Amino acid sequence: MQKFHLFVAALMLVLVACQGGAVGETDLLESGLAHLEAGEYADAITDLEAAVEADPGNNEAHFLLGQAYNQAGDLRKATDEFRTVLALDPDNAAAHHNLGVTYFQLQDLGAAVAQFEAALALDPDDPDTHYQLGATYLVIALSGADPMALLDLQPLEQAVAEFETALELEEGMPEALIGMGNVYIQQADYAAAIEVLQQAIEQSPDSPQAYYALGEAYARSGDTAGACEAYDHFLTLNPPSDWRIQGEQAMTALGCP
Repeated sequence: MQKFHLFVAALMLVLVACQGGAVGETDLLESGLAHLEAGEYADAITDLEAAVEADPGNNEAHFLLGQAYNQAGDLRKATDEFRTVLALDPDNAAAHHNLGVTYFQLQDLGAAVAQFEAALALDPDDPDTHYQLGATYLVIALSGADPMALLDLQPLEQAVAEFETALELEEGMPEALIGMGNVYIQQADYAAAIEVLQQAIEQSPDSPQAYYALGEAYARSGDTAGACEAYDHFLTLNPPSDWRIQGEQAMTALGCP
């Protein structure tokens, strides 16, 4: 979702410039956005904090600052900024979406659902928000204390409905295909999982999420060779270190070469 967030932020910046804000504030916003897109989050935060200090009522500056805090890993400050955006502009669907993503990262799943639903009430045809809501429902379905307990079917069904809606709005959306693949894995429909995850890889060949899920689908179906190949490709995509460890452990358990 980084591309979606930054695209919205860029659009907002264009609107700010067109509205003729103060030159200094516009410079800070442009500089902050440039640093944000370059992954220079500390510099982005410095510029955007200055923009907010210069004009506390500038919701675009708060939006970008929330994005910068999120990318820097300061999720609490990110939630504060997105809440400020919504206090200034309650009908800002992108701020609801970003706040939902941040709550999801904080594992406050109920709050995440509420924000995604608020975003969809304002922008019902956004596939990204439908996907994020589906992903949240999927985590809720799998978050029981007893890992051997039966799945909570209601949120699982809600996850499927959201993924399907996302795919109707954006055919071939890889994130939604991966979500469906994970649902099929939980339903023990491994053939369907493999098929839809291969479709996701066709759309996004460098997705570590797709290859990891594909490895799990192959492993659970009993296809050790397919699982080893998928996990091996997953490791070549430079996943985060904790995720890499899980992939390596899965390969060791399977006896992969």
